Amino acid sequence: MPGRPGLPWYVVQTKPRQERIAEENLARQGYGVYLPHLKVVKSLRNRQQVGLEALFPRYVFFSPGHAEQSIAPVRSTQGVTTIVRFGGVPAVLQPDTLKNIRAFENRQNAASFAELSNLRPGKSVVVTAGPLAGVDGLVEMVSGQRVIVLMRLLGDQTRVSLRPDQLRVTA
Repeated sequence: MPGRPGLPWYVVQTKPRQERIAEENLARQGYGVYLPHLKVVKSLRNRQQVGLEALFPRYVFFSPGHAEQSIAPVRSTQGVTTIVRFGGVPAVLQPDTLKNIRAFENRQNAASFAELSNLRPGKSVVVTAGPLAGVDGLVEMVSGQRVIVLMRLLGDQTRVSLRPDQLRVTA
């Protein structure tokens, strides 16, 4: 996380879906920039995939690159809407808060697909891809890259091993 130790961290609001543009332009101007991202499960074309999303959509944290750097140019930076203020004074992020956000981001991004997708024994699921697409089942066991699902196939309970990205939790 760039930025000089001891210098305050501020918050900017960005234009919709322009967090990365604001991040790049602030960094180009010499500011320390922090845009926390979280690993999340997204449904895309009937499949679940892991992707990254901004932890705080439309917000980016920044810090002056050196003690003499003004924050005034930030307001006119491409992608930035405004500097967040309280009573006319720019909002300053406390160092402990920033440290806690970073720790949360690291924990979440270390999570496996199964942990993120809420696949747990006893959860109802539906198969979203493959020859069993549309069939309901009950998660029996989750282990690494495979999920064992109990399904009623041809009138009999059957254990089926599937990849986590082939399943969607229904209840």
